[in-house]
Parts: sequence; C-alpha cells; structure tokens
Amino acid sequence: MRIKYACLWDKEKEKTWSGTTYSLYKNLSKYNDIEDDGIYLNNLKKNYFKLRNVKFHNGKIKVKNLYNKHEKNFFQKKINNLKKTEEKEYLLEIFDLGISNNIPYYIYQDLSIDYLIDCKNNNKDFFKYSGFQNYTDDDLEKRRIQQLEIYDKASGIFTMSRFLEKHLVEYTKIPKEKVHYIGAGYNLSKDLIVNQEKDNNKILFVGRDFYRKGGDIVCKAFKILKESYKKDAQLYIAGASKKIAINYKDCKDIYFLGDLNQNELSYYFNKCDIFCMPSYFEAYGIVFIEALIYGLPCIGRNAFAMKEFIEEGKNGYLLNGNNIEELAIKMYKLLDETSIKDYVKNNREKYIKEYSWDKVCERIIDNINDLK
Repeated sequence: MRIKYACLWDKEKEKTWSGTTYSLYKNLSKYNDIEDDGIYLNNLKKNYFKLRNVKFHNGKIKVKNLYNKHEKNFFQKKINNLKKTEEKEYLLEIFDLGISNNIPYYIYQDLSIDYLIDCKNNNKDFFKYSGFQNYTDDDLEKRRIQQLEIYDKASGIFTMSRFLEKHLVEYTKIPKEKVHYIGAGYNLSKDLIVNQEKDNNKILFVGRDFYRKGGDIVCKAFKILKESYKKDAQLYIAGASKKIAINYKDCKDIYFLGDLNQNELSYYFNKCDIFCMPSYFEAYGIVFIEALIYGLPCIGRNAFAMKEFIEEGKNGYLLNGNNIEELAIKMYKLLDETSIKDYVKNNREKYIKEYSWDKVCERIIDNINDLK
C-alpha cells in the first residue's frame, strides 16, 4: 500500500496544525510507503491567493468563499505531475481539499460545514467564538455544497471525534459505512512525564486563542478561588499572548507564560495539579489528552469532544453554562480530590495507548484495507 499525503504545511512542518499534521505523517511513515505531497505556501503566495479570494460586503472586505479554489488548483497541479507506480495508491487529505487523481481518496478532519451551520442556528453563544462567525449564510451554504460534493466522491471520511462521526451520519446523512472515527494522538512526548511530589495548588490552562478557549472565565473563577477557597492557588497560562496579562494585573498568582515549545510545555504539565480549559468552541482538544497522560484531571465544557475525554467525577468535571462561582468550586474540589487524581494516574497507560498516533494509524490502515 502506498499513501499519498496531501496537506498544507506551515514553514516549520512540526508546528502545522499544532503538530497534528506532522505527527500523523511521521507515524504513518513507520508502517507504510508514504509520499509527502503537501505544499508550503510562502507569504507571497498566501497573500496572492487571499487577494483572489476576497469580495466587498456591506462596505467591508470579506473572504469570497471558505473554499479557496486557487490553493486547490495548486495542489492538483502537483498531484497530476507525480509519477505513477505499479503499487496500489491511496490519497489521504488533511481536511477536504477535493483533489482528484483517479485514485481512492480519504479525508481526515475535525469539523464539517454542516456542523458550523447547525451550531450557528442552534447555539449562537458558541458559534460566535468559532472563527467563522463573520461569514454570511451564503458563504457557508456555498462551502457546504462544495464539501458535500467532495464527501460524495471520497472513499472514506476519517473523523477526529465521535461527535463529528455521529453528526455526519445523523445530520449530514453521509452513509454510516463511509464515516469512521479514528481519533487523534498526543503531540507531547510521553518520555518527558515525571512523577513528582505536588502541592495541590497549581492549575494549568493552555490556549493561544485565549478567549475562545474560555481563558477569561478561568481567570475570573481563579480570582474567586483565591479570595474565598484557596489562598495559595496558582494559575499558569500557556500559549496566550503576554499582552493579555495586562487585563489581569490585579490578579495575584496568575502567570502568563507566552508561547512554549514542547519541552517547556511538558515541564508545566509535570508541575501543575489539574488542567482547566472550558472552551466555548472546540473542534477536538488534543490538549485534554496530553493533560490526562501527564496525570492531570481536567475541567472542560460539557460540549463538543470534551465530554468524550472527561468522565464526570472520574477524571475531572464538566462545566455547564458560564457560572464563574461554579467553576471556582470545581477548581477547588479538583485540586484536593485525591481519588480523581489517583484514577487518572492509574489509567495513564490506557490513555497513552488509546490516544497514541500509532493507534490512529492502525485505524486508518484497517479502514482503508476494509474499504478496498
């Protein structure tokens, strides 16, 4: 089996899609003949494509369409120029690129346009944090039609989450036998896990997109935690810009760490006691997996794939709504809840195995073999 791997690489491949694209490619390479058919667009090409894909709407410049046909054509040209081999070939696309080369193709993604439309119609409070809130209904509908055409021609759709698998089958009406949950893996090294004594007072939040990830309510809840429940509590915020720290300068013991590399991030996963990230909109959430394998119970929102990782009362707590006092109490309880911490540590090997990229690759290969 030979797999052509089609993706849009960042300048530093290892950082593409927060490490997901490269981790999957690297691990697939261990088991298969895999060909890197990804492309990297420098800033000049990116700006060129953006200029060709904009329009004016109500006096403002907006993206013309969520699907950039110019990038797709760039991919298509590269794929068409590749040499043919006698070996059976399959194309794996990261997201739905819609490349056609007369070989079976599979899509790997964490979100669908139908889900965005469903969320916009039925949960506006979440949708406004999605990053797609400024697109018009017409933009979304055009992209939806394009995506459905790509789904129809694909041999299979691989989903990160079970919630997307279910949504594609029940809402979008994709045939069940065509949609396959394969999950995702952790990008931090399990070899950097350190078992050390902790002080039961440190909370970790990770997210570059501070407000979408619920960083604002985490900080507000932490302030209540400090004032009313746990005077020695500390909150570490990784990923978010240190400029945001200005808004919380009056909150003692909140540490804005900025963007960290994987080794630095591992240090704080080892240092902290619990992980808290009640995202308003979260397509998947690999960081919850990483927290669990490092032994940190989690607080997330009772939505999206977060409820797939977090078992209420077993390995963490799920937040309903935006009650700051409720979140502060959950923080307080989880910091001192020995039984939950023990449960997470006792199940660490299960998490490491279930959420490894090796396991994801195994599911991909099994599904391709079944669908031949």
